[in-house]
Amino acid sequence: MVLSLITLAATVPLIATSTIQLQEQSQRKQEESELELKTEKCHLSGRATKRMSAERQQQFQDMRVILDDGYLFLEPRAVSRKHPFTGYLLPYPDKSYDGIVTTINAENMLNWIFVNKDTYRLQHGIRAEAHPQWAGPVTLVSGQALNEWRIAFNGWEGFVAVEEDEERWAIYFDKDDNGLAGKVEANAVVEIELVRTPLEEEARSDEGPD
Repeated sequence: MVLSLITLAATVPLIATSTIQLQEQSQRKQEESELELKTEKCHLSGRATKRMSAERQQQFQDMRVILDDGYLFLEPRAVSRKHPFTGYLLPYPDKSYDGIVTTINAENMLNWIFVNKDTYRLQHGIRAEAHPQWAGPVTLVSGQALNEWRIAFNGWEGFVAVEEDEERWAIYFDKDDNGLAGKVEANAVVEIELVRTPLEEEARSDEGPD
């Protein structure tokens, strides 16, 4: 009996150590997986939320995020000829959070995405343009389907699309959660989700944002 107790006492610390090591390995793998996901270049699509009508959901089922003249828009994939969002999350300089960057042309020059503090509209620009505005924190949240990830700003998916014409919608962040009251005219405002989608053409660059 005494020998058994001594053997048990010697075995328990080994089991505890093994459990801690497995937990640490699991945590490291999770962190590595999250880092790989955040830094993997992707496109973005815009989808009407389930709170919108079936007609709106149908209308937005094939919209992608594009860049034009410093702003972000949604356009139907079939008609768009503008440069699509092609980016990833990146630690924002001198801050403790991630921002998000995108290529802006075929040469893979990068810009930061930011929310204009006055208009709440999503724009892109160099760091000097993004820094006075809201550039983060940007995070990924799990979506409806397996392996689906969506973009959140400051912990919330408060994105909306504002109609400019039949095939182009400007993207805003509804910071005050009031349908952009006082920010836009009486255009149609649709609650959307920004969903990561695979690259149509793999294009990688080591060039960093300005």
